[in-house]
Amino acid sequence: MTLLAAVHAEWTKVRTVRSLPVALLAYAVVVIGVSLGVVAGMGAGEAATPDYDAALLAFYGLNFGHVAVIVVAVLLTAGEYSRQTVHPSLVAVPRRGRFLAAKVVVGTALVLAVAVPTALLTLAGTQALLGSAAVGLGDPGVLRATLAAALYPTLLAVFCMGVGMLLRDQVAALALLVPFFFLVTPVLELIPGLRDVAVFLPDRAGQVAVRLHTRPIDQFGPGTGLAVLALWALAGVLLAWWALRRRDA
Repeated sequence: MTLLAAVHAEWTKVRTVRSLPVALLAYAVVVIGVSLGVVAGMGAGEAATPDYDAALLAFYGLNFGHVAVIVVAVLLTAGEYSRQTVHPSLVAVPRRGRFLAAKVVVGTALVLAVAVPTALLTLAGTQALLGSAAVGLGDPGVLRATLAAALYPTLLAVFCMGVGMLLRDQVAALALLVPFFFLVTPVLELIPGLRDVAVFLPDRAGQVAVRLHTRPIDQFGPGTGLAVLALWALAGVLLAWWALRRRDA
C-alpha cells in the first residue's frame, strides 16, 4: 500500500472515532473561551503594566487547550490499541514506518486545521475587548505569535502521538501526558534550580514562541522555541517508529 493510500485509510478510520471531533471542538472552545474570559477580566489592567505582553494575554487559553490536544493525539495512536483495530491496520499496511507516517500526517492535518482558525479567532476576539490597547496582525511580532499559537499545539500533538504509539495504552498515555504538561512542567519552571532546564521542555519551549517578549529565564528566542518543540516532536515520532519496528504490533 502506498503512503497516499495509507493516509486515506487513516482518514477513513478517523471519521469513525466519534470522540475525535468532540476533542477538537473542545480545544477550540477552551482556548477561545478562556482567552476571552481572562482578557475581559484583567486585560485593561495588564495592558497598563510596563511588561505587558499582548500575545501572552491573548493566547492565555492555550495553557488549558493542552488537554484536548493530548486526547486527540492519544485517540489517534494508543486508542487504536484500546479499540483492538491495530492488527487489521498492520495487515493492511505491513510497513510500520508507512503506517506511522500516515497516522502522523492525518493527526497533524487535523490539529492544524483546527488550530489555525482558533488562533485567528482568539486574537480577533480578545483584541476586540481591549479598545485602544488592542494589537493587530500588522503590529510587530503579532503575526509571528499568531502563527506560533497554531504551530505550538500542532507540534505538541505530534510529540504526544509519538508517546501514545510508544506506550500503546490509552489510559497510560493520558495518565502520563496530562499531569506532565498541565501540572509538572509549570511547577518545574518555578523552581530556581530547575527553571533553566524546564524551558527546554516541549510545552515551555512552545510558549516562548507565542510570547512577544522574552523573559529573564528564557534561554532562547521565539524561533528557537519552535525549533526545540519540533525536535521533541521528531524525537517522539522516531522513538515510536523504533518501538513499532521491534514489536509484534
